[in-house]
Amino acid sequence: MKLSCDIIKDLLPLYAEKLTSDDTNIIVEEHIETCIDCKKELESLRNPKKIPMDTNVEPLKNLERKLSKKRIQTIALTTALVLLVVVIGMAYLTSPKYLPYSNDIVSLTAYEDGKIIITFDDKVTGYSIDRHMAKNNAGYVYHLTTWNTIWDQYILKNNTQSIILNPEGEEVATVYYYFTDGKEDHLIYGKDLNKGGGVVTLPRLVLAYYILIAMLLAILCGILLFIYRRKSNIRNVLEKILLLPISYIIGHFCIKGFTTSSYSAQRDFFAILLAMVPIYCLLLFFINLHSNSKNRT
Repeated sequence: MKLSCDIIKDLLPLYAEKLTSDDTNIIVEEHIETCIDCKKELESLRNPKKIPMDTNVEPLKNLERKLSKKRIQTIALTTALVLLVVVIGMAYLTSPKYLPYSNDIVSLTAYEDGKIIITFDDKVTGYSIDRHMAKNNAGYVYHLTTWNTIWDQYILKNNTQSIILNPEGEEVATVYYYFTDGKEDHLIYGKDLNKGGGVVTLPRLVLAYYILIAMLLAILCGILLFIYRRKSNIRNVLEKILLLPISYIIGHFCIKGFTTSSYSAQRDFFAILLAMVPIYCLLLFFINLHSNSKNRT
């Protein structure tokens, strides 16, 4: 029986693997003796061509570089976010909670040598003392306040016990205790130099000046960025500079909210600077991410 080439070609894979019966072998062998195409098909099945190995590893290296870059970016982003959360958390935990005056909170003891010892209650974990010379040069005028923090009160259990107000034996004219809620300063030692009353210690406004400077710098960089928007090199540098005042402004809102006055301005300023660093890194990351996605499109 003469079979078509299509049928023989269907049988050739089985024949090449020696899976066909003797009768089928005879039929296939008779056919390939007279059919050149089927014979070539059988030879190709018995001697398959080896596919050359691709030795070009550059695509794999490019893929590895991209994955490594993304891994580094992910680590940097996570680190910046964690650092920002830690800074904000520490700023909250160490934020001063100012204490109202009472004889239990602060007590003064004057010794014969002129030195004055201030003893604090266990609730006090920190204090601030400012001094200036009295107008009549009768001695120094001291302004004192105390506070505690969540960190010192519940975590480190750090308390301030006592200090010497005038370790060098300075003449002490007056000691006032000042409040942070708008109340008048309270006389706790010496002569009242303001018998008419009405003396109130106000918070410092230095943070307002800093945030105003940051806003002016941001506006200036924005104007320069608009002017040099067509020059890519200058534009890239200005974008990075612009992020600095913006980071400070965001850091201020993270630490102080919408308040610009502070009784502990130095502490708040350093907390804002610490928050500014991870915020700047996050802004850089998102701008680079936006630029890369824009270039791909």
